[in-house]
Amino acid sequence: MATEQHQDIIEERSDSKEPADAGLLAGQINEELSERDIFAGDEDFYKSLVSQSGTEAADTQSSRTERGPALPQKAHIQKKFYSILQKILAVSITVIVVILLYAVLEPFIVRVTNRPSSPPALRVRSPQPPIEASTKTGPEQTQKTEPAYPSTEPLSLKVAQNLYLQADYENAYTAYDQLRQKLSDGPEEELMKDFLRIRMALCMKALSSTKINFSQTKNANDSDQADQLFRSLSNSRSPVVKMLANYYMGFNELQKKQYLKAQTRAYQTIALIDAVDLDKAWVSSLRPDCHFLVAESMTRHILSLCDADKDLPNRLWSRAIEIEPFTNLNEQQLRSLLNSGIEQLNKSLLGPKIQNLNHQGASSRWSIVCHGAPIEELLARFASNAGLNITWNFSKTPESQVKNDAIRKRLASIYLPNATKQQFIKVAAGIVGLLALQDNPGVIDIYNPADYSALSEHIDLLTQEAISLWQRFLSVFHNDQRIPNAHFALALLLARKGQVTDATAEYKLVANRYANSSVAPFALLNSSKLKTELHDFSGARQDLKQLVEQYPDNELSSEACLYLADATMKAGLSHEAGRLYSKVYHLGLSLESQIASAFGAGKCFYEQKEYEESAKWLTRYINIAKDRTSRNLYYACFLLGKSNLALGQIQQACDAFEAALGGSENLLTSKEHIEAVSALVEAKMLQSNFIEALTVLDNTHSRQFSAEESTEILLLNSKVLRTIGLVDEAVAAIGDRAKYTLDPHAKARISLELAKCYIAQEKLEPARKELTEILMLIEPGPLSHEIALELANVCLKLGQSPQTISICSQLLDLEPSPQIKQKALNTLAAAYSQQKNYDKAALALLGKWNVAKEPQENRTPDSPAATDQSPQETRQNPIEQGS
Repeated sequence: MATEQHQDIIEERSDSKEPADAGLLAGQINEELSERDIFAGDEDFYKSLVSQSGTEAADTQSSRTERGPALPQKAHIQKKFYSILQKILAVSITVIVVILLYAVLEPFIVRVTNRPSSPPALRVRSPQPPIEASTKTGPEQTQKTEPAYPSTEPLSLKVAQNLYLQADYENAYTAYDQLRQKLSDGPEEELMKDFLRIRMALCMKALSSTKINFSQTKNANDSDQADQLFRSLSNSRSPVVKMLANYYMGFNELQKKQYLKAQTRAYQTIALIDAVDLDKAWVSSLRPDCHFLVAESMTRHILSLCDADKDLPNRLWSRAIEIEPFTNLNEQQLRSLLNSGIEQLNKSLLGPKIQNLNHQGASSRWSIVCHGAPIEELLARFASNAGLNITWNFSKTPESQVKNDAIRKRLASIYLPNATKQQFIKVAAGIVGLLALQDNPGVIDIYNPADYSALSEHIDLLTQEAISLWQRFLSVFHNDQRIPNAHFALALLLARKGQVTDATAEYKLVANRYANSSVAPFALLNSSKLKTELHDFSGARQDLKQLVEQYPDNELSSEACLYLADATMKAGLSHEAGRLYSKVYHLGLSLESQIASAFGAGKCFYEQKEYEESAKWLTRYINIAKDRTSRNLYYACFLLGKSNLALGQIQQACDAFEAALGGSENLLTSKEHIEAVSALVEAKMLQSNFIEALTVLDNTHSRQFSAEESTEILLLNSKVLRTIGLVDEAVAAIGDRAKYTLDPHAKARISLELAKCYIAQEKLEPARKELTEILMLIEPGPLSHEIALELANVCLKLGQSPQTISICSQLLDLEPSPQIKQKALNTLAAAYSQQKNYDKAALALLGKWNVAKEPQENRTPDSPAATDQSPQETRQNPIEQGS
């Protein structure tokens, strides 16, 4: 009423106002006005003014002159002040801009300022209509500023359930939340509120897993809120609500890699399944799922401790199934289900109820009901009734005593109407996060799996428990669709325990009996790896070949081809392995596979002495290798140098050997390093780069070599010095090293190099003597062939052609290498030429030395020996000894 009166006053004042500014300024404005115009309304007053003296007009004129022009002063006043209309317009524009900005930014402002710190079901709100709740701005406001479910639509439990079944989780969440708010706060509605809250938690869980129209941040927030709701509902009075909350929390803990907590939640679910009057179909689905979760949690915990939880198939592990016992229930049926099991559990409020159903020794059945008693009391009472001894294997340190006491006082809620001793002990320990083992008859050992002192012993203990869990799952739930997964997980544990044969058998069982399973290709791959460790390369090759042929489109196909090539190469089939490596490379599935296949192909072709192909693949590998400090890279350079050297590409070989020697000491083995140095020195000598060859040898002094490797460096150094004419320096470098060398082979090599130095110095007799001595000591082989050839050349230079012919003939009968054979034929021909027996010389050059040999039977005992050997030397032919 006051507002209406105020409005009337404003209207009256507006009616009594003078004409508006627009009306006053509508006419033409005269910039200069005369006196008559100014006093146009009073003619008499104007005439009285005209009669005044002109002095006043003069004074007036002088006064105007002193004040200055009037127009600039008016303009100054107009700039300094604004009209009322302009002020109103400016304020209106500002208000409109503010309103528009608020309308645009309102969703973001509400989301940041009004986000609740706890899940909706945990917020305390006064029961009021939904419209009033949506307008609240305090901490009690819901997460959404406007309810997703319209307040004008009908609301009931059936409507909310339909929204949930239609996967409209946002509206279903809001509907369940509004129903919860409308219920009274009395204890009679507590269970119904718990039901509505678990429905809200399931909605939040479903929203957190939705990938469309939801950001990752919102998904994480929804998941956290659902987890908090499940955690609070795990303490519900309703067994079915408590059971479902523990079930879903188990999978949440599994996603967070809290494996022991996930196992505890699974056991807590198992402990209450029989207390609730559920449909048999749901029970038959829920029970094996929980037991699989128990075994899976323990297995994944073990693999994480061993750092072996990588490269496992994602489809190996279980996923939460939708347990929906509330579908198509009216309110009365729903309340009955929520109260189901409470009466049975309340019977044990004063203490655990334990009853022996039949007395059959180890196979006796027991009924155990416990609701809130300490686990220590529950186990003690059962042990007393069953004749068992309970041993608590906890840490004995003083600081852990308080923690151990707290563990023993953890509350236990369990309902097992028909269970064996072993079943009860496992479940009872599991619901409080403990582990029960029975190693000795009548003795139950209780362990805390989260506490240990020796890791290896702890892993062995857990592995044995996990193996028994999987074996029990396979024996009880043999029709479950996850049987292949159970066999695969069991094989993982057996292999980890060292039972490779049993693990391989489990893998082969999965691959052959459950060939359509998603884990069958992984089973074949793991089986091949185990066989490779046992050096059963043929068996590994068969498994990998089966994988490639049976699952060509599988994601493991390319990796299997690479492993198949590795196994084929290790089996000695280098040519086929090279073909497989080439196939993997040209598939181009990944850069890593191309790098590995190029390196493998280069090695295979090198072993096959296909040096051109080897050089091509090794060059390809060196160009694409990402790790420039790996051993494979420097080993590839080493093989590339040897391949180029075999192809006669000396400069390319030198570059490759220098690259191979450019890494750290540990990248090549000592044998490979010496071989690379030797090959590089030989290549430098072929290029006549003797100074560079000596430099390479000098750079090797920084490494630690064995006696054999030091001998190799010494011989290389002597060879370079001898080649450039520094024979005395070479002899001085060798010195008397042969006398102090115990290895006959190394001694022979040193003596051979010393003899070559004598030959370079034209000291033929000492050279012949040195060669003869070592030839009688060396074992048959390439080195003895080389020594015999040098001895034949020395004898030829000494003019002892008969001895030269004898040595060369016996050397050729030993079938030496083609290079030694050709040199021996040339020496033999020269010896015949020295005797002027040109026919036999020609036959020797043609390779027909057998025809050229003088028949032994034509020689008589009186014939002079074709040698000038002393009697001691003649006693044992050096070539025959060498042969």
